[in-house]
Amino acid sequence: MKRAAMINVSSVSRRSVLRAALLAAAPVIRGHGKISPPQPVPDIALVRHDGAATSLVPLVTGYATAVQLMFTACTTTCPIQAAIFQRVQTMIQSLGDRGVQLLSLSIDPAEDTPKALTAWRRRFHAGSDWIAAAPAMEDIPRVQEFFGKTGGADHSTQVHILNRQGRLIWRTFELPTADEVMGILRKV
Repeated sequence: MKRAAMINVSSVSRRSVLRAALLAAAPVIRGHGKISPPQPVPDIALVRHDGAATSLVPLVTGYATAVQLMFTACTTTCPIQAAIFQRVQTMIQSLGDRGVQLLSLSIDPAEDTPKALTAWRRRFHAGSDWIAAAPAMEDIPRVQEFFGKTGGADHSTQVHILNRQGRLIWRTFELPTADEVMGILRKV
Protein backbone atom coordinates (compact mmCIF):
# COMPACT_ATOMS: atom_id res chain seq x y z
CA MET A 1 0.00 0.00 0.00
CA LYS A 2 1.27 3.45 -0.87
CA ARG A 3 2.07 5.68 2.04
CA ALA A 4 -0.28 8.47 0.83
CA ALA A 5 -3.22 6.03 0.69
CA MET A 6 -2.79 4.82 4.28
CA ILE A 7 -5.21 6.14 6.88
CA ASN A 8 -4.39 6.56 10.52
CA VAL A 9 -7.50 4.89 11.92
CA SER A 10 -7.02 6.42 15.35
CA SER A 11 -7.39 9.91 13.87
CA VAL A 12 -10.64 9.10 12.05
CA SER A 13 -13.82 9.54 14.04
CA ARG A 14 -16.75 7.15 13.81
CA ARG A 15 -18.87 10.10 12.74
CA SER A 16 -16.62 10.98 9.79
CA VAL A 17 -16.53 7.36 8.64
CA LEU A 18 -20.33 7.11 8.87
CA ARG A 19 -20.76 10.45 7.11
CA ALA A 20 -18.50 9.33 4.24
CA ALA A 21 -20.33 6.00 3.94
CA LEU A 22 -23.73 7.68 3.88
CA LEU A 23 -22.65 10.20 1.30
CA ALA A 24 -21.15 7.49 -0.90
CA ALA A 25 -24.21 5.26 -0.62
CA ALA A 26 -26.90 7.89 -1.15
CA PRO A 27 -26.17 10.94 -3.28
CA VAL A 28 -27.95 14.11 -2.18
CA ILE A 29 -30.97 14.99 -4.27
CA ARG A 30 -31.37 18.43 -2.74
CA GLY A 31 -28.55 20.90 -2.77
CA HIS A 32 -27.08 22.67 0.18
CA GLY A 33 -26.32 26.24 1.05
CA LYS A 34 -28.31 29.45 0.85
CA ILE A 35 -31.84 29.21 -0.57
CA SER A 36 -32.60 32.16 -2.80
CA PRO A 37 -35.24 33.33 -2.80
CA PRO A 38 -36.28 32.01 0.61
CA GLN A 39 -39.09 29.45 0.33
CA PRO A 40 -42.17 29.60 2.57
CA VAL A 41 -42.81 26.40 4.50
CA PRO A 42 -46.02 24.56 3.65
CA ASP A 43 -48.72 24.95 6.27
CA ILE A 44 -48.97 21.33 7.34
CA ALA A 45 -51.05 20.25 10.35
CA LEU A 46 -48.91 18.76 13.14
CA VAL A 47 -49.33 17.03 16.47
CA ARG A 48 -46.62 17.98 18.93
CA HIS A 49 -44.93 15.73 21.48
CA ASP A 50 -47.18 17.20 24.17
CA GLY A 51 -50.32 16.26 22.19
CA ALA A 52 -51.08 19.84 21.12
CA ALA A 53 -52.43 20.25 17.60
CA THR A 54 -50.81 23.02 15.58
CA SER A 55 -49.50 23.64 12.11
CA LEU A 56 -46.04 24.30 10.77
CA VAL A 57 -46.39 27.99 9.88
CA PRO A 58 -47.45 29.30 13.32
CA LEU A 59 -45.05 26.88 15.03
CA VAL A 60 -42.01 28.40 13.30
CA THR A 61 -43.11 32.02 12.77
CA GLY A 62 -41.19 34.35 15.06
CA TYR A 63 -38.32 31.91 15.61
CA ALA A 64 -35.08 31.07 13.89
CA THR A 65 -35.73 27.34 13.52
CA ALA A 66 -33.46 24.41 12.70
CA VAL A 67 -35.47 21.47 11.32
CA GLN A 68 -34.42 17.85 11.01
CA LEU A 69 -36.48 14.96 9.69
CA MET A 70 -36.47 11.81 11.81
CA PHE A 71 -38.46 8.91 13.19
CA THR A 72 -38.25 7.52 16.70
CA ALA A 73 -37.70 3.87 15.75
CA CYS A 74 -34.62 4.73 13.67
CA THR A 75 -31.40 3.18 14.95
CA THR A 76 -28.98 4.52 12.35
CA THR A 77 -28.83 8.20 11.37
CA CYS A 78 -31.65 9.67 13.47
CA PRO A 79 -29.83 9.20 16.80
CA ILE A 80 -26.78 10.89 15.24
CA GLN A 81 -28.97 13.76 14.10
CA ALA A 82 -30.47 13.99 17.60
CA ALA A 83 -26.98 14.12 19.10
CA ILE A 84 -26.19 17.05 16.80
CA PHE A 85 -29.35 18.84 17.98
CA GLN A 86 -28.49 17.99 21.58
CA ARG A 87 -25.17 19.79 21.16
CA VAL A 88 -26.82 22.75 19.37
CA GLN A 89 -29.33 22.99 22.24
CA THR A 90 -26.45 23.24 24.72
CA MET A 91 -24.81 25.95 22.62
CA ILE A 92 -28.06 27.93 22.42
CA GLN A 93 -28.60 27.68 26.19
CA SER A 94 -25.03 28.66 27.04
CA LEU A 95 -25.35 31.81 24.94
CA GLY A 96 -28.68 32.76 26.44
CA ASP A 97 -30.17 33.10 22.95
CA ARG A 98 -33.88 33.72 22.70
CA GLY A 99 -36.08 33.16 19.71
CA VAL A 100 -34.17 30.12 18.46
CA GLN A 101 -35.74 26.68 18.39
CA LEU A 102 -35.11 23.16 17.17
CA LEU A 103 -37.76 21.06 15.44
CA SER A 104 -37.51 17.31 14.98
CA LEU A 105 -40.17 16.49 12.42
CA SER A 106 -41.24 12.86 12.19
CA ILE A 107 -41.77 11.06 8.90
CA ASP A 108 -43.51 8.14 10.64
CA PRO A 109 -46.70 9.55 12.16
CA ALA A 110 -48.29 6.09 12.47
CA GLU A 111 -45.71 5.13 15.11
CA ASP A 112 -44.56 8.54 16.32
CA THR A 113 -47.42 9.33 18.65
CA PRO A 114 -47.07 12.07 21.27
CA LYS A 115 -46.02 9.33 23.74
CA ALA A 116 -43.25 8.06 21.39
CA LEU A 117 -42.09 11.61 20.60
CA THR A 118 -41.97 12.47 24.32
CA ALA A 119 -39.88 9.36 25.06
CA TRP A 120 -37.54 10.22 22.18
CA ARG A 121 -37.12 13.80 23.46
CA ARG A 122 -36.44 12.48 26.95
CA ARG A 123 -33.78 10.12 25.55
CA PHE A 124 -31.91 13.10 24.08
CA HIS A 125 -32.57 15.52 26.98
CA ALA A 126 -34.60 17.91 24.83
CA GLY A 127 -35.48 21.18 26.51
CA SER A 128 -38.40 23.52 25.94
CA ASP A 129 -36.85 25.02 22.81
CA TRP A 130 -36.62 21.60 21.12
CA ILE A 131 -39.97 20.48 19.75
CA ALA A 132 -40.83 17.11 18.23
CA ALA A 133 -43.92 16.85 16.05
CA ALA A 134 -45.55 14.59 13.48
CA PRO A 135 -47.73 15.48 10.49
CA ALA A 136 -50.68 13.44 9.28
CA MET A 137 -49.75 10.43 7.14
CA GLU A 138 -51.17 12.05 4.00
CA ASP A 139 -48.81 15.03 4.44
CA ILE A 140 -45.60 12.98 4.51
CA PRO A 141 -44.99 13.39 0.74
CA ARG A 142 -45.26 17.19 1.11
CA VAL A 143 -42.84 17.13 4.07
CA GLN A 144 -40.37 14.97 2.14
CA GLU A 145 -40.70 17.07 -1.00
CA PHE A 146 -40.07 20.33 0.85
CA PHE A 147 -37.37 19.16 3.25
CA GLY A 148 -35.76 16.66 0.90
CA LYS A 149 -34.94 13.03 0.54
CA THR A 150 -31.64 11.32 -0.17
CA GLY A 151 -31.32 8.55 -2.72
CA GLY A 152 -33.79 5.83 -1.72
CA ALA A 153 -33.97 7.00 1.90
CA ASP A 154 -37.12 8.44 3.45
CA HIS A 155 -35.34 11.63 4.48
CA SER A 156 -32.08 13.48 4.24
CA THR A 157 -29.73 14.06 7.14
CA GLN A 158 -29.51 17.75 6.36
CA VAL A 159 -30.59 20.44 8.78
CA HIS A 160 -32.95 22.99 7.28
CA ILE A 161 -32.80 26.54 8.65
CA LEU A 162 -35.93 28.67 8.65
CA ASN A 163 -35.95 32.41 9.26
CA ARG A 164 -38.34 34.15 11.65
CA GLN A 165 -40.89 34.58 8.85
CA GLY A 166 -41.17 30.81 8.37
CA ARG A 167 -39.13 30.67 5.18
CA LEU A 168 -36.46 28.13 4.31
CA ILE A 169 -33.19 30.05 3.92
CA TRP A 170 -30.46 27.39 4.24
CA ARG A 171 -29.82 23.66 3.81
CA THR A 172 -26.70 22.22 5.42
CA PHE A 173 -24.56 19.41 4.12
CA GLU A 174 -25.57 15.93 5.26
CA LEU A 175 -24.87 15.37 8.99
CA PRO A 176 -23.55 18.85 9.75
CA THR A 177 -21.66 19.58 12.92
CA ALA A 178 -23.37 21.44 15.75
CA ASP A 179 -20.96 24.32 15.14
CA GLU A 180 -22.13 24.58 11.52
CA VAL A 181 -25.80 24.63 12.53
CA MET A 182 -25.20 27.16 15.31
CA GLY A 183 -23.13 29.36 12.99
CA ILE A 184 -26.10 29.65 10.61
CA LEU A 185 -28.64 30.16 13.40
CA ARG A 186 -26.56 33.05 14.80
CA LYS A 187 -26.98 34.87 11.48
CA VAL A 188 -30.77 34.51 11.33
